[in-house]
Amino acid sequence: MGLACLTACSGVSSGASQTSSPQISGTLAAPNVGVPYTGTLTATGGKPPYAFTVSTGTLPTGLTLSQTAGTITGTPTQTGVFTFTAQVTDSIGSSGSQEFQLTVTTPAAGAIVVTVSPASATVTSPGTMQFSALLTNTNNGAVIWSASPGSISSRGLYQAPAVTTSTTATITATSVEDTTQSGTASLTIMPGQTGSVAITTGSLPAVTAGTAYSAALQASGGAAPYTWTLASGTLPTGLTLQSSGLLSGTTVQTGQFNLTIGVADSSSPPQTANQSLVLAVSSAVSSANTAPTTLFGFSSTNTAANDYPTVNYTMQRFWDSPPLQWPSINTAAGVFNFSNLDAALAKGFSSGVTLGLYTLARTPSWATSNPNDTTCNYVTGTGGGNGECDAPSDLNTDGSGTNATWKAWITAIATHVDDPTYLQTHAHIQYWEIWNEPDDQQYWNGTFAQLARLTEDARCIILGSQGGQNVIHESGNGTATPCTATAIDPTAQIVMSSGHATGSSVLTYAQNQLYCSNTSGVPSYELPCPNPANATAAAVDIINFHMKPGNSTGDECPPPTACTPETAMQTYISNIQGILQPAEAAKPLWNGEASYAISGFTGAYTDGDMAASFMPRFYLLNWSLGISGIAWYDWVDLTTEPAEVETAYEQTYDWLAQSELITPCAANGTVWSCTVNQSGTQYLILWDASQSCANGSCTTANQTVGSQWLQYQDMTTASTPIAITAGVVPVGIKPIVLQ
Repeated sequence: MGLACLTACSGVSSGASQTSSPQISGTLAAPNVGVPYTGTLTATGGKPPYAFTVSTGTLPTGLTLSQTAGTITGTPTQTGVFTFTAQVTDSIGSSGSQEFQLTVTTPAAGAIVVTVSPASATVTSPGTMQFSALLTNTNNGAVIWSASPGSISSRGLYQAPAVTTSTTATITATSVEDTTQSGTASLTIMPGQTGSVAITTGSLPAVTAGTAYSAALQASGGAAPYTWTLASGTLPTGLTLQSSGLLSGTTVQTGQFNLTIGVADSSSPPQTANQSLVLAVSSAVSSANTAPTTLFGFSSTNTAANDYPTVNYTMQRFWDSPPLQWPSINTAAGVFNFSNLDAALAKGFSSGVTLGLYTLARTPSWATSNPNDTTCNYVTGTGGGNGECDAPSDLNTDGSGTNATWKAWITAIATHVDDPTYLQTHAHIQYWEIWNEPDDQQYWNGTFAQLARLTEDARCIILGSQGGQNVIHESGNGTATPCTATAIDPTAQIVMSSGHATGSSVLTYAQNQLYCSNTSGVPSYELPCPNPANATAAAVDIINFHMKPGNSTGDECPPPTACTPETAMQTYISNIQGILQPAEAAKPLWNGEASYAISGFTGAYTDGDMAASFMPRFYLLNWSLGISGIAWYDWVDLTTEPAEVETAYEQTYDWLAQSELITPCAANGTVWSCTVNQSGTQYLILWDASQSCANGSCTTANQTVGSQWLQYQDMTTASTPIAITAGVVPVGIKPIVLQ
């Protein structure tokens, strides 16, 4: 691009003597029309803080000067030569000025354009700030990062140096393909107050309306723990700031929200600090497939604190986790004890779990329609008893009846866990699953009509009328009763009672649960159907199946192909798509119980390297096949499996969380490949499903790759990148990441 003409004019000052007056300087690159621009003016001398203004002349159309930061930002809309005088005034009124000239030109046709985001920001020393780079007119998104002063990682994470006065840093991203093309950003580094509390969060990640959001505010100095408050401004409806500093929730509002965040430490009296932040909520949906927060969840049969996962998760499923289920909480009509659930949700909150998926199943013995039924699962020792798989006694087989027991249970638990004060210290149960695996009679011995009625009543109570959209078919004859309830949690979603995708009988059950369209030959206890037949399908927001590749053996994937993560997941999704009607095919699809097998890793996957290889392959395949929610089951069992599994999961999380899936995983022969974009940098992921590992040794085959890929590293370990030589990399069963 070259440098713009910069002409220094005689200094102009007023108020104090020349030696004490502030001075202004800066070297400004030439802007290009239609390209985002950042330039920085620097002030020295005088008494900070400074105020920057344009005293004469004009900036190029589309650019503005920040009065506080001295940054010139925006996107020029016309070419030409623009001369202006910039003035700086200090806190006692002394000023200095300098004349600058910016020549706005049209970028060369086809030239690579590098845009750094955020274009300008503020950080408190010695904090960090994440930057990203967007490159246009090229398919090679790789950049080389540099910063002065301070340092920046190869992924754009800037580390501010320790400073004693306000300091301006320049962040530069240079195209690897064309090193003459680069983009810059300006960062103001504010000195930290030694011994005093200070907010180190300089900016907030953007929000997408309708998508779960979570951001943790950071502070330094003073005495921890800190207490956070909203000092001024209004949060978008659906988002809350918890006293722990977690800003989270889901909103449908869009726009820019100006906030002042306050923090107080634990000193007596407390030290306090405020920070002005802007929260941007956009309705735009990226064309790329961004990894949803719900892609990383777990489901554990043991919720004791010492058995909690030590890796990163954002969602927890509550099932198989006594004493957290219905019989243990609702011990008699009108009697509820939520203490154990409270403890679990508080532990989840403190462990970084922001979202909960709760399974409402298991009828208490005092409420069951069949108290003599000993065929159900969980008969003893878990707070339940006989008849847990049967419908409540006030719900008829055709779906009619008062269903008062179920409605009282739903009202009590949803009201309890969605109290705004409660959510300041407890994980938010946003997703509600009606029943667990109803295709297995030991879990559900009721009819399709009863299951539909449970689903409709739960939806009405939790989500309210939704403008008259929600109805209940409580008479059994097809008559719709409008839901008139006020929503307890308008952000909640109803999850389909979990199905299986392994064979014809369970697929038929899932099809009948949703539509009751394939009832020939089904067991009599499952009938009658609801009226209308698609009552359950209309009442669920999320389609949900349990998929564990290690449970499918032999030639089921499909015959005579042996089951692997690749073949099993493709078979599962094909089976599911074969029974869904268009409305449900468009809804999110979840893997509500995901693992290798119920008993953990078996067969070849008891080998540590093979087990490690499963984690990134499994998550990449699920994501590529359209699954947006996963609850890994069961981490407690897996702690007895190879230690490499936890490391492989954490590395998978680090590579995929908040990334975009640019090219879904697909096979070319036995070699699978997919591309992801993380923080503006594109990565290629490869593995060869025909390779294997045993006794610490893994086989590989050489693969030729494009010249844009410079290095690679193992996706299952915290490995050091290895340079690619002559465009050839060794590819095995453990995925590698090229960059």
